[in-house]
Order: sequence, then C-alpha cells, then structure tokens
Amino acid sequence: MEELKRKIRFGVMVDGDTVEQWQFDTIKLLIDNDIELALIIKNGDETKPYKSFGDKMIHYPYRQILFRIWHRFWFKPEAKRRTSFAEMCHGASLPVEMTVMPIIKGISTYFKSEDVEKIKAFDLDFILRFGFDIIRGDVLTAAKYGIWSFHHDDERVVRGGPPGFWEFMRDIPRNGVILQQLTDELDKGLILKRIQLDTVLHSYKFNLNRLLEESVFMPLQVAKELIVNGKLEPELSQSKAPILHPPRNFMMLKYFWLCFWRKTVFHWNYYFQQEDWNVGYFMQPQSTIHWLKPPKSDYFADPFIITTKDDTYLFFEWFSNKNGKADLAVAKKSENFEVYHKITDFPEHRSYPFVFEYQDVIYCIPEANKTNRVSLYRFVETCHGASLQWDCDLLQGNFVDSTLYHHNDDRWYLFTTPQNQAHTHLLLFVADDLRGPYRPHYNNPVKVDCHSARPAGKITKTDGELVRPAQNSTRHYGESITLNNIIKLNEYQYIEKEETEIKPDKKWSYNKGIHTINSDGNIMVFDAKRFTFTWQGFLQQTRQKKI
Repeated sequence: MEELKRKIRFGVMVDGDTVEQWQFDTIKLLIDNDIELALIIKNGDETKPYKSFGDKMIHYPYRQILFRIWHRFWFKPEAKRRTSFAEMCHGASLPVEMTVMPIIKGISTYFKSEDVEKIKAFDLDFILRFGFDIIRGDVLTAAKYGIWSFHHDDERVVRGGPPGFWEFMRDIPRNGVILQQLTDELDKGLILKRIQLDTVLHSYKFNLNRLLEESVFMPLQVAKELIVNGKLEPELSQSKAPILHPPRNFMMLKYFWLCFWRKTVFHWNYYFQQEDWNVGYFMQPQSTIHWLKPPKSDYFADPFIITTKDDTYLFFEWFSNKNGKADLAVAKKSENFEVYHKITDFPEHRSYPFVFEYQDVIYCIPEANKTNRVSLYRFVETCHGASLQWDCDLLQGNFVDSTLYHHNDDRWYLFTTPQNQAHTHLLLFVADDLRGPYRPHYNNPVKVDCHSARPAGKITKTDGELVRPAQNSTRHYGESITLNNIIKLNEYQYIEKEETEIKPDKKWSYNKGIHTINSDGNIMVFDAKRFTFTWQGFLQQTRQKKI
C-alpha cells in the first residue's frame, strides 16, 4: 500500500525536563516505530505567585487535606515515576526544543500568536500534550491533526479527575481511557481512540497503574491508522457527564475503608469461591437443554462441536481440581454425548479445543500457554480410541484461546490474546497458508476491551455478516458473551461492532457466567458456571497463590 510509505512527524508538550514513566514509554514507542519526534515544547512559566505563610494557611483547601497528604507522600504508582528524556532518542538526531511562556486566563492556557506560528513552521501531524494543563485557543490547530491528549476515564461517565478514582469509589465495573483531539470543551474533544478495561476494585493503585501502562500504545495506533487511511475520522464526544474533582476528607475516609474491605473480600472469594463449569447443548431450533455430567470435583468447559460424514463430535475441556490442570475430551452423538473420551494426556494444562475441518481433516488448536507456543494438531480416531497428533507450531508465545478464520481473501487470520492481558487485548496474526508463517497484524492490538476482546468460539457467517463471539469479563471471568459483527478485516485494518450480549439463564443451576458458544448448524453447545466450594479447589488455589 502506497500510504504506508508516508512519514509522520509529531511534537510533545511538557512542563520540564522529565515526564512520567508511562508518558516516556508512549513517546519512545512512537519513535521506535519510525514516527519522528520533531519538536519538544517546554512550558517556560515556572513562576508561582508568592504567598505568605499566613495566606497559605488561610486559603489552604482543608476539605481536601487528607487527599493532598496521601497523594503527595504515600501514593506512588510506578507508572508515574519521573523519567528523563535523555535515553529516548537512542543517539538519533535530537528534536528541536522550544520554550514558550503561556498566557494564563483563569483555568485556561493560551499561546502567543508568534509561538503558534513557530510551531506551525515545523509541519507537525500532531502534538502530544503532557503538560500545560487546560489548553485553548489557536494553538489547538497548530498541527495538521491537532493536539492529542489522554483522559484516563470514559468521558461519557466521568470527566475531571483524579484518573480512575471515581470508577473505583462508585463501583463502576469498566474504566475507559480515551485519546482525544483537544477542543475548547473540557474532556469533551474529538475521540481518536477508546479502550475499556475492567476496574480493579480491590486496589486503586493497581487500577491506575494499569490504566496508564495499557494506554501507552494508543497514539501509535492512531498514527498507523492515519498512515493507512490518509485521514482521521474522530468521534465528537456528546458527553453530559459531570466534571468531578479530587475527593474531600469524608470521601477519603470512605476510600481507606473500601481499600481494606474490598481487598479482604477479594482474597476471601479467591480461596473460598471456586468456579464450577459445565457444558450444555440443545438441538436447534428447540430449546430443551441437556447438560453433561462431569465427575465430582471436576468440571467441563470450552465446548466446540463439529459434524463430519462419520459422526458429530463434541470437544471440551475436562478440568481436574485434584491435578490442577485440564485435558481435552470428546463426546460423540452416536453415543448420545454420554461417554467422555479423553484425547490428551499432556503434563501441561490444555483447554479451548478450537476445532475445524480443512481438506477432509479435523484439526484442533488447543490453548496451551504454558508450553509457550500455539500448536496445530490433527484429530485421529481409530478402533483403539481417539487422540490429537501434533502437526506443527503456528506461533511462539504465551497466548490463550486462539481462534482461526479462513477469510474470503484466502488468508488465514489467527485471533488470540496474550496470557497476561487475556481479558482485554485482542491480537491478530495473518498467514497465506494454514501452517504459516503467521505475521502480526499491522495495528496490534486490534482491540482493547474487557467486554468484547477475548475469543469465545468460532467465527461464523450469518446472513452475510461475520460474527465473532467474545468473552465479557468485566466484573468477573466469563460473565457473559458479546457477539461482534466484523466490519473490516485485512492485514492492515480491523473494525468490529458490538451487537448482542448473551447471558446465562437465571433458571439454570449454572447461572453465574457463560464464556464459550458454538454450533454446527444443528446443535448449539455452550458452557455455564456457578460458584461453589470444595477442599480440592481450595488446596489448588492455595498452591497457585504460592506460585
């Protein structure tokens, strides 16, 4: 594509010679991907109006004294550690530094017209704002695509700050992050990129660290979209959310209590509430559900179904609390799905047996992140039983729930998630042949959303539309399933839209979650969960915690 040869230039607005660690990482990621840092704009206004000790005592915001003391002396997230620019350019030509004296009017910051003209002369595509507070005026158009700024909340829910704090306090399950092109509206600009992470409700420090660290890639992704498309199509925010401010003393007392209480509940649930999954199925279009019958202290999950000329096979994960791992198993329609045949006996955990038929061969890609690779197997059935036989490795790395799709452009698209970001980050890999080699999608991760990223089954074509099921793990793992319509799929672009949410029926005995769904056109299979307690599960959780 000719557009991919285009060079992008950007500038950075800062308040001094250092930036926070996450900001450093954001800029460095751009530079490492050949996005040119051409200008550093430093705030030259270091003066503060002198106030006597008496004036400070009279006008001090005592209603926020707990927050101010805590925030200054105790709250130290790693992502906010100050870092120098020194190593950012790796010996490459240093960008021009420009110091400006802004004009302050109330809470707003304006630039002098001569400074705006100097910035325009650098012919920048965009400017990243990591300083200067609330910017308004002509400087907003000094770069072709404006000034880009982060807001570490979903502006439709929370405007103002502190970032991520009010989601924590108000038990809001999702914490959004937006990258916006600034306008004169506060936290209500042109939305360039939006991600959604589940709120870490037992630790605000962990929640904020995660918000900052996971947002690092956003400017690079928008820059790549600009390279591919030659333009940006931002969404104008229509938010009417109130602008919030740092908490007062009573709210901080509530914050300290919530930190203690939620952490206690979190650890209690970890040890004493284990997930218990089972697989259900029904004949379409009927709705009578039949459940498999796992042995005591075991559970079944991750069902896939495929019909061949020989039989209909129901593949699933068979987890043993005693062994602390799962194997894969299969049940056959010819046996009324009542006999369960184990088809693996690996020392490592196996789950999510993604199965498909290609050139009259049944293949399986099980989840096996502990092996540090994604492998393709052949399903082989003989008179002595059934098993999986290794065919080849598709990817190296710790990936989970890998899902393959053979698109009509004759390419193979491998949807997967990294193990350490399994609930939020969707990655794509592309190959011209089933066995690869698989190359990363141009704009990975193609989606970051706790509500609809992690694969939850096969991609199917329904009424001419590609439908991709995904797990919603906002409040807890496997809460529900989101069905996404794939709008654009190629090796440079990926766009999908959330359409439908599937929740477990409250009448089911397994009614607390659902996270895999598949069909062969005649039989629908899914899994569902409940919470329970077993001593074997407790011991397994204890062993995992030690690890």
